[in-house]
Amino acid sequence: MFKKGDLCKHFKGKNLSEKNIYEILEMGVKYSGDASDKPIENLVIYKNIFQGKIFARELQDLIAELPQEKQELYGQKYRVEKLTQDEIKEVKRRLGL
Repeated sequence: MFKKGDLCKHFKGKNLSEKNIYEILEMGVKYSGDASDKPIENLVIYKNIFQGKIFARELQDLIAELPQEKQELYGQKYRVEKLTQDEIKEVKRRLGL
């Protein structure tokens, strides 16, 4: 679904200008922690392109389907979705690129 370099949007926000926009930095990362921690597999590392904050979440969390009422409210089927080409153009305009 995602690959390194993809631009994605979080579901919260009624339009693109209200949504958090992320760039996928890495896919399939494994976090082993210390000996007492159970390893976490298939992490996605991503960055908020406007704030610069970096996050890590399991892929399954990012691609989780939203409940129907949230789909209707936010106009997205999944928690995080790739931007369309038109949305990428709009985001680049906001960034001054």
